[in-house]
Amino acid sequence: MHVLHIVGWYPNHLKPFETPFIERHVRALDPLCSNTVWQLDVRQGDRWSLHRRSLKADRTVILSTPLRRWLLLEWLATGLILWAWLTRDRRRHYDVVNFHIAYPNCARLGLLRRVMRRPMVITEHWSIYRLGFKSGAKGLGRIRRIFHLGVPLITVSRALADDILTFAGPPSPPVHLVANAVDLDVFAPPVAGAPHTSREPGRFFAIATWRYPKRPVVLVETIALLRKMGRDASLRIAGGGAELPAIEEAIARTGMRGHVTLIGQTTPEAAAEEMRRSHALLHASDYETFSAVCAEALCCGTPVVASHVGGIREYLTPALGLPVMENAPDAWAAAIDRDWDRLLALSPAVLSEAIRPLVDARLVAERYAAVLRSVAGERGTNTTPR
Repeated sequence: MHVLHIVGWYPNHLKPFETPFIERHVRALDPLCSNTVWQLDVRQGDRWSLHRRSLKADRTVILSTPLRRWLLLEWLATGLILWAWLTRDRRRHYDVVNFHIAYPNCARLGLLRRVMRRPMVITEHWSIYRLGFKSGAKGLGRIRRIFHLGVPLITVSRALADDILTFAGPPSPPVHLVANAVDLDVFAPPVAGAPHTSREPGRFFAIATWRYPKRPVVLVETIALLRKMGRDASLRIAGGGAELPAIEEAIARTGMRGHVTLIGQTTPEAAAEEMRRSHALLHASDYETFSAVCAEALCCGTPVVASHVGGIREYLTPALGLPVMENAPDAWAAAIDRDWDRLLALSPAVLSEAIRPLVDARLVAERYAAVLRSVAGERGTNTTPR
């Protein structure tokens, strides 16, 4: 089966760490499908620019524009996809077209179906549906209609599916749940006899692209409170994003320069090592459609302390860490202080085994490929793993 993945967000030379969870979804399919990735994206910027250098995708066209009107951006996105389709290598046949992130690339989905004449499916990760795109504009009706055409929808959690169906209203598309994929060769519990086989008390780790709805300042303030309570707590923060200045301000304001360290962007292997050494992974957020980093930590045998929101609620139980009901530093500090010893006592092997069936990239790929085969129907030219 040959799958054309059309993505807006993907690791690229402008943002090498952009949405790695989408890339992992696609790459998980490699043993089961023949995959081609086109990154076709219209994004707002200060001026017109065109970037065609591909970092991870087979074909990349990123168009930046100073235009702000939704309708114009939608038509630019549609035109870009039609141009890419009409100039494609005609020797390559695609059994199904998989759009990742519906808006704006799917804003004219009916037209794209008529021109491309291939079965289609949408895979969605975006949390914006819960907020109604933060707008009351008439253009919301055009976004809702994307999900009224009967094109099957794949989401990474039940919470995200419910958000989209509530936002769009009836008629609802067929919905399939396929969790984020985790590479268990990288994110694995410590090996007996290897360095750092036990977690270090008081050493916490956090990693994300730090932008809303993430709440990293809560984590910095939590460490400050824990230290006032007599706990020898420290925090290492990986990743970049728009919230970095706020994190730096919070570190200075709370006097935590010697106890909260910003380590910047890091490789998956380095992140996994940080997780294995940590007392727990900390993840404060107002919402998450899934949270791949929480699942990765659990795969490493590290407990997770996270906000009890969105898709996280579907797998994080007290047996795997500590769900926190309120995003307030005092609530976080009190919860961690109370469960300090219990978190350390949780078995890495038990934590890893509990989450693996949900996120093991091989199992995720099987579920994902089954959906794509059902969408492709009789068009599939190779319905068995290659």
